[in-house]
Amino acid sequence: MSYTAISVHGVAKSFPLRDHRSRSARQALEDLVRAPFRPTAALEDRYADGFWALRDIDFEIAAGEVVGIVGRNGAGKSVLLKLLSQVTRPTYGRIELRGRVAPLLEMGTGFQPDLTGRDNIYLNGVILGMRRREVQARVDAIVDFAGVGEFIDKPIKWYSSGMHMRLAFAVAAHLDRDIFLLDEVLTVGDRVFQEKCLTRLSQLADEGRTVLLVSHGDYLMESLCSRAILLDHGRLIASGPPSEIYARYESLPDPAAP
Repeated sequence: MSYTAISVHGVAKSFPLRDHRSRSARQALEDLVRAPFRPTAALEDRYADGFWALRDIDFEIAAGEVVGIVGRNGAGKSVLLKLLSQVTRPTYGRIELRGRVAPLLEMGTGFQPDLTGRDNIYLNGVILGMRRREVQARVDAIVDFAGVGEFIDKPIKWYSSGMHMRLAFAVAAHLDRDIFLLDEVLTVGDRVFQEKCLTRLSQLADEGRTVLLVSHGDYLMESLCSRAILLDHGRLIASGPPSEIYARYESLPDPAAP
């Protein structure tokens, strides 16, 4: 049965541009408690001196859907994924997630250079919320997917950056999770490995897992995603078929252009 896996309602995120450390602990606690009940206008006034990375974001994603997020640098894509992965909280608005989340935002976080690749599989799996027996059941599949050969039993400080990222993706992509959040992780490895990543993500979708990914590649969007979302200056300005959204993204003015 289909259900909504991700719901985002009126979400905004502001980052302070000046030092607020002079505020008392009591004031900070009052802001935290009152924020869900405070009118939007009052909140915007409270954070008027901040930088708004996102404003008034609304969308829903069904279970098993693969959705891409596109936008120029600074559009708010990575901030949105961090909100969904609960790395940070929205300034206002509401996010509802139905299922366990696997955030693939900074690949290889927690890897220890003096440990072998195999040891790091267990370590990273535990960091990402898996039990040791769950990792054990997936080790062979992870090693085969990563394709690092005999280096799996060597310290990863000997790995190239590509090998490091391939192993990290292999671990994360074999998590038993319901929602996968990816931030430009499919740029790792050569074209053959990228095709393996696409196939794995398609398998996750076929299993009813939900995938939300950030990418600047039209090939990835059109080959994998059923829908795309376009962000611009922190606002969601379009949602629809990947080919149409990517064409609109390409037509946006480049902020770096003279």
